[in-house]
Amino acid sequence: MIVASIFGGLGLFLYGMKIMSESLQNATGDGFKNILWKATNNRVKGLLTGMGITSVIQSSSATTVMVVSFVSAGLISLNQSIGIILGANIGTTVTGWIVALIGFNLKISSLALPAIGIGFFLRFLNKEKVRYWGEVLLGFGMLFLGLAIMSDAVRDLRNSEVVMNFMARYSADSFLSTVLVVMVGTAVTMVVQSSSATMAMTMTLAFNGLIDLTTSCALILGENIGTTVTANIASIGSPADAKRAARVHMMFNVFGVIWVLAVFNPFFIPLVDLIVPGNPESSNATDRSAAIASHLAAFHSCFNIFNAMLFLPFTTVLARLAEKMVKERQKPGGEEFHLKYISTSILSTPAINIDQARLEIRRMLGMVMNMFAMVIDIFNRPNQKLGDEVERIQLLEDHVDLLEKEISSFLVRVLQENISEDQSQEITRMLHRINDLERIGDHCEVMLKLLRRKYEMRISFTDDAVKNISEIAGKVHEFLALINSNLNSLSPSMLSSATVIENRINELRFEMRRDHVSRLNEGICDVNSGLIFIDMLTSFEKMGDHAYNIAQGIAGVRSY
Repeated sequence: MIVASIFGGLGLFLYGMKIMSESLQNATGDGFKNILWKATNNRVKGLLTGMGITSVIQSSSATTVMVVSFVSAGLISLNQSIGIILGANIGTTVTGWIVALIGFNLKISSLALPAIGIGFFLRFLNKEKVRYWGEVLLGFGMLFLGLAIMSDAVRDLRNSEVVMNFMARYSADSFLSTVLVVMVGTAVTMVVQSSSATMAMTMTLAFNGLIDLTTSCALILGENIGTTVTANIASIGSPADAKRAARVHMMFNVFGVIWVLAVFNPFFIPLVDLIVPGNPESSNATDRSAAIASHLAAFHSCFNIFNAMLFLPFTTVLARLAEKMVKERQKPGGEEFHLKYISTSILSTPAINIDQARLEIRRMLGMVMNMFAMVIDIFNRPNQKLGDEVERIQLLEDHVDLLEKEISSFLVRVLQENISEDQSQEITRMLHRINDLERIGDHCEVMLKLLRRKYEMRISFTDDAVKNISEIAGKVHEFLALINSNLNSLSPSMLSSATVIENRINELRFEMRRDHVSRLNEGICDVNSGLIFIDMLTSFEKMGDHAYNIAQGIAGVRSY
């Protein structure tokens, strides 16, 4: 029953943390994103920003995901992101202070149950923001209820001879035993996948007298290493910069633990004891319990603050080390074969997910525009053998098809999360947008096949036909450029320009078909060249149709 209570309490604690973190991000996600975007022009400001945001949302992983998305997009450099990552490590120590100052000093159920009750009923109100804040309260209550259950269960273990003997084996009373305890803390955090949860467990054990202050501090050091494993696992399959950010996080904590271990007993523990009032070794159980919780919270904060001060001047060095650890891999053709900006292993907050998908769609549009430009270049060099260019276009077409599938799969997963009506509509527009882009890519491939047939059959176009193709191609290119400049914003004003271009493409197709019939009647061109010419006009017109669908979505006038 004790084991069941501990694991049940831990489950409630973790689930409460998850609900509270996600709801806070949903309530204020765009605001945090905008703050991060603006506050990276110097490393100190970045550190303070990362610390402030993580203190509020209680998830350094969510902060890191936002940072990685900006790094991947080229909005900030890896070097700029490191300050925020260092600050996020400090911000995550707030959990320890909440537990120390509130969790063990009040009857927890007096906070937990009212919070759960109020939060639950707020979720039924119509106002979306109020519902999110209700979920924050619900998560807060579940977090402390889980902590209360764990604390009550652990209290029953104090008289267990088996448990006391087990904990005595891992007492940090020498350098080697301290290292061993650090390894235990690392392993436990790797399994639980939450340093906040293992921190709460450590403080609960210490508060109830099962482990001493030194052993608790050594466990906390291990927890700081263990928490980096989560980010490294999450970065599997992600772009190089995402992996590098995860490696920076790992280096920061591993190097920090190494130097703290060197001065652990002679300097660090006495320093915390000097800063924080109370005697964690007091013979009075009540005084000892009160002191040890605040000492552990202070130790965790001091560790991360000192680390940040130590490594902040060396962000460039950390970035270079991370770049050496993770090399940029390019697939044949120079493009990454799969998703570049989306970390499929992390479904964080809808605001972040949508931003990542926007970046991926812009990349997809870039590929389509590149394909189109290369097809027109091949058309303009009819007598040259361009095998490499043809292979490149076919490779890009494969990339576009894969991106449509992968972005769609990602967005469908996001749709299944707790999202707002506006976010749901935005994701629906995105799903249609990537389908239209994929269809434009298909028509590029169709034209490539037509040009290949033209080359192999040694078919020539008349000067008028060449001018016609160049003119309508120019209009399609103008349309794609218009979409590119307005892709990731709601822009009703661009629809008038899009309508003019779409109508002109349709007019050109009609006029050019009519002129082609006249050339056939006059015997200026033959049937084979005419068929290829007509099919190319059809592909251009279809591209214009799909581009217009995208433009209507951008303008907000197309409903799905």
